Amino acid sequence: DYDQLAVHALMLSDAPRVGVYLAAIRARRASIEGRVVLDVGAGSGILSMMAAKHGGAARVFAVEAVPGMAGLARQLIARNGLEDKVTVIQGRIEEAELPEKVDVIISEWMGFYLVHESMLESVLFARDRWLRPGGLMMPSSARIWAAPVDAEEFRQEVEGYGDLHGLDLSPVGEAELSRRLREPQVEDVAARRLLGLPVLAFDLGDLHSLRCG
Repeated sequence: DYDQLAVHALMLSDAPRVGVYLAAIRARRASIEGRVVLDVGAGSGILSMMAAKHGGAARVFAVEAVPGMAGLARQLIARNGLEDKVTVIQGRIEEAELPEKVDVIISEWMGFYLVHESMLESVLFARDRWLRPGGLMMPSSARIWAAPVDAEEFRQEVEGYGDLHGLDLSPVGEAELSRRLREPQVEDVAARRLLGLPVLAFDLGDLHSLRCG
């Protein structure tokens, strides 16, 4: 639920993730400075504010569908003295009306295992409708890498039900295994748990030319 502050606080506290966006904005400042930027799914407005402050954007349109988050973004933008550069537009990008085309689209559309949040279609829609020819997409490419990992702790947890205080509760372990296998598991994986080298599992290619739909 993106109307819950905790979700966005989690994103903001992800220093490597936010740091990569900041580094990219600074690296592409020549393509952002004095130009118009669109932030799709702006949330708290962090990327919009960084584009204005660190990228030197002339104008930033921060489009956010959730009313509560759009309101918070406005507060944060004003608190940082950027309301003259960043405009929050509350609504879905598919329905939003911008006053002009943009030179840059930036978005934190990636979720766990890349496509979890299902925002990519919205970003591509924004590209087709609002990005000027030759404009910049940030990010401009995306890949999924996969590697086998050690799951010894989980194995012990499941098998532990087979002898719990002298009782055989193995059906509970089997049910838990089935439940966990039905959906992706999100966890930090230490390097020591890797059982092989990562391989490229999926490449979305260049987002400037990826077809919508």
